[in-house]
Amino acid sequence: MAGLKESFRGQCNLHVYFAEQYLAQLESADPAEWGGHIRRATADSLVWQLQLAYQCHLADLIDQQPKFGLALPQGVFNARSFVAAELPPEIEELADRELEPGWLAVMQNYAFVQTTVASPARHGVLAWDGQFEVEAAPDLAACLTELKSMIARHRATLMEY
Repeated sequence: MAGLKESFRGQCNLHVYFAEQYLAQLESADPAEWGGHIRRATADSLVWQLQLAYQCHLADLIDQQPKFGLALPQGVFNARSFVAAELPPEIEELADRELEPGWLAVMQNYAFVQTTVASPARHGVLAWDGQFEVEAAPDLAACLTELKSMIARHRATLMEY
């Protein structure tokens, strides 16, 4: 029996769905769960799903526009990873937006690895200090909303071709 071929668009949709589930969990999590680490773990998982959805969306854009003859880069990539004389307009737009402050930069530059703060009290120890929600948490709901909006806009544009 032959298996179903997975599409980039389908993968993108799946990662968006997972991101929505993590966002719901993030908004309802008891801060004391997992020794106080539940929000950080859930936020990390949410951002990872956003990044995967973004990469799958880029792959879908390339797949839907074969006239450009672009191959997908190996490993982790973004719109700036594509180098060609001519790029699809959506890829050019995103490459520019990746460099600007905003939701896309927040998503792409998310600090998965916590670093120590030079403080005599901390002695270089990485430990939960309870400040994630207050100081470091980016607006992940806005990132998800913006990503979904951009994906819908690009897909509508592709249907016009």
